[in-house]
Amino acid sequence: MKIFLLKMTRFKAISGRMSTVSLWLFWMLLFCNPLKVKAQDTIAVSPEYFITADTIRSFDTILKIDTIIRPKLVVRIDTVMLNAAVDSAADMKHPMTSDFSGSVGLTVNQLAITHWAAGGESNASGKITADFKYSLNKKKFNYVTTGLLSYGLSSYAKNKRVEKTEDRCEISMTMSNNNNKNVTFTSMATLKTQFSNGYAYPNDSVPISDFFAPGYLTLSVGYTYTLFNKSLSIFVSPVSGKMTFVMNQTLADQGAFGVEAGYWNIVEGDSTWVPGKNFLSEIGINILVKYAKEFTPNIKMFTTLNCHNNYLDQNRSNRWNIDIDWETGLTMFISKRISTILNVHLMYDDNVKFSVTEIEDGIEVTKQRPLIQFKESLGITILYKFAT
Repeated sequence: MKIFLLKMTRFKAISGRMSTVSLWLFWMLLFCNPLKVKAQDTIAVSPEYFITADTIRSFDTILKIDTIIRPKLVVRIDTVMLNAAVDSAADMKHPMTSDFSGSVGLTVNQLAITHWAAGGESNASGKITADFKYSLNKKKFNYVTTGLLSYGLSSYAKNKRVEKTEDRCEISMTMSNNNNKNVTFTSMATLKTQFSNGYAYPNDSVPISDFFAPGYLTLSVGYTYTLFNKSLSIFVSPVSGKMTFVMNQTLADQGAFGVEAGYWNIVEGDSTWVPGKNFLSEIGINILVKYAKEFTPNIKMFTTLNCHNNYLDQNRSNRWNIDIDWETGLTMFISKRISTILNVHLMYDDNVKFSVTEIEDGIEVTKQRPLIQFKESLGITILYKFAT
């Protein structure tokens, strides 16, 4: 009996200890929350949540909590913000960049002769040339504007006459899709004209050309093929519009540069002068080939070939007469500011005619016919380059 009472006393002591531990653990769960769980009656969760049964083991006592509340992570995706983020990431991958660069060059040549048995005439000549390039590179397209301005004069001491040796004003605008491939869809606009009157020297009284007489505007849409790490590009436009402007009415009345000449309209003995047209439109294929090569840091070369025809020529036999504009330049840098530039320019236009005198049956006959135009220049140039 004593043994039984002793065991019961020990059991009550152990039970008391266990009850004390259980109460202490339950108090900790309710108020101190050492395990970071919350009972349903102590919190209110506004986001979505789910309820599961869970158990907590501590010492030898098992406490079962029927409702453990755990907030569920809710992610709301705003479509507009998501697209903006994607676009922003794409823009970071393909940021918009722009660049403006160009150069200004002055070429001077001088020759002095006094009592020179081999002959010759003292003269001085000069030419100023400016070119620029502006490029804008965006995510979906590239935009490039280039310009070339050049004007040159030569002065002769003997009779103090001045002759024009160079006169160019050219602007080109190109837009192409940015797909990082060798074939790109391209649209192009090119404007070419000159600054002042041109003469067939030594006759300097009758102009043969003028500002916007002629002026050429070419609009083309096609594809550009790039090869050899973009050093060679070939642009092909199957349908291209070429417009010729002759704003000098005297030249327009003569039918210069292919426009319809003026004429006398005689009706029942009355004559009326119909002035020449100032505009000629052509539609044909346009091919533009550009190649640039840097042989060494001091020697660079470029060549540009432009071909165009007229599908709508009234003379069917002339519809595949190709107008050619081919220019090649070689630049050799002597120093940072001084360079030697060799330039060769060849042109052929079926609408640009020159007076040619021929002997037929012993008689001189003057005819108008198209000829190959050729110009070559070589000089030392003081060059200033700039870029952003």
